[in-house]
Amino acid sequence: MRTWLVSLAPLTLAGLLACGGQSGNAPVPPPSTKMDPDTAAALTVPFETTEANQAGEMDGSGPVPAGEALSMVQPSHPDCVTVSNVTASSVTWTFNSCTGPHGWTWNGVVVISWAKNADGTVLVKHDHQNFVGTKDGKTWTINGIKDHLRNPATKMVTLTAEPGFTKAFNDGTTTTIYTYTCALTADWSTQGQRKLYGTWAMTPATGDAVSASISPATPLVWDKASGCCYAVSGTVELAKGAKTATIVHSLPCGTLTINGTSKLLPPCSM
Repeated sequence: MRTWLVSLAPLTLAGLLACGGQSGNAPVPPPSTKMDPDTAAALTVPFETTEANQAGEMDGSGPVPAGEALSMVQPSHPDCVTVSNVTASSVTWTFNSCTGPHGWTWNGVVVISWAKNADGTVLVKHDHQNFVGTKDGKTWTINGIKDHLRNPATKMVTLTAEPGFTKAFNDGTTTTIYTYTCALTADWSTQGQRKLYGTWAMTPATGDAVSASISPATPLVWDKASGCCYAVSGTVELAKGAKTATIVHSLPCGTLTINGTSKLLPPCSM
């Protein structure tokens, strides 16, 4: 069975701190525009883990599974997934207490459908239907359709979220619902690696949106040989309101440098 990862790290929406104060007649310094490292890491990890792993949605080998589906070779799936409603162009996966390397347990349905275009590309739709992850009293609930336009010739995949795609996070007391949008490119042309670049955003009904951009010149890179569930290199430009952060990924596994400050993410087994 092909190795798969289903994981989401918890999103801790920490308050953004502004520097300021007044002593006597001293001028008040302007508020800092730099995001504190803990907040930046907390906002980055959920995106990277879900986009890296695709929750077992036929993305473990890049464009290859699309061709498998079109020739009716059953896509690989975890043992905890029940397969149903198999047709020549779709399949339903029901996740039953599936646990990934970060310790999140997943339940829910993902309907996968595909169609071949005249130019040889394949559009694979991943329809999340109340796809829920739980850990330590916290939950992520994902609903909506993500489109994967695969080009087997170039080993490239374009990722977009259809209108209405939402990610809801509950910290145990409060639920925040985000509209999720993305325009990403996954590059599988290097054996054993997955590169990712583009833009994404999470927008709540009230409050500041979180957005990020990843340049094609410095893409996020996941390397199979490293055994690391995080990107081993790449740069993300992150923003929330007026606060920004430049996040640089490196080894050892889980190392981030955020606005010049080093942070180490939890091990992949957590």
